[in-house]
Amino acid sequence: MSLMLGAMTPAISGNITQLKAIILADFRRTETNIGYHAGRLTQGYKLLLLKRLPEPKDFELHGNTMRSGGKFGLPGSTDAEDAGRGSVHDSILGQRGQDGYRDFQELALDFTAVSGSDRLVKILPTTRHDSAMSPSDQYPMGGGFLQWDLKKPGLPFLFAAEFMSNGNVRTKDHTYQINSGNFLKDYPEREKLQKFLRQV
Repeated sequence: MSLMLGAMTPAISGNITQLKAIILADFRRTETNIGYHAGRLTQGYKLLLLKRLPEPKDFELHGNTMRSGGKFGLPGSTDAEDAGRGSVHDSILGQRGQDGYRDFQELALDFTAVSGSDRLVKILPTTRHDSAMSPSDQYPMGGGFLQWDLKKPGLPFLFAAEFMSNGNVRTKDHTYQINSGNFLKDYPEREKLQKFLRQV
């Protein structure tokens, strides 16, 4: 899929989280927050922002990023083992029924926004999913940040920023140098980028 920086994307499905899980000063912490293996974001990633909140029909609850794959327990060492883990979605639906599930979604939406650090985002890593890696290695337990799954066909996002492997971040109109190793230069750039991502 070809995406244009600064433009809206076609509808995209899959896992989403919140902007506050993205740590501009340290992509390793972002990996840990999301539940990616160490090195997954080394080659960079695209950051997509939702410009409107989803409706309950658009997503399933997957708990938080401590629930790897939206399932209970630790991720399995094989795909077959991992498939046996119970899902957060099925558990909530079984306990509350359809109406109760929707009520829970509505409640969860109250903790999100279309701007600020609580806005909903999607990460597209340059390093893609590796079917040769075990679930336990590839998707370890994350840091406890919101984790929902947008159902197909998904929703359009704003392709707001591209995080490069050299530590720079490109937006439509600017390139931010946020990890040069010089704190006095990097910190003001991080502040500017954070403000942009919260407001755009």
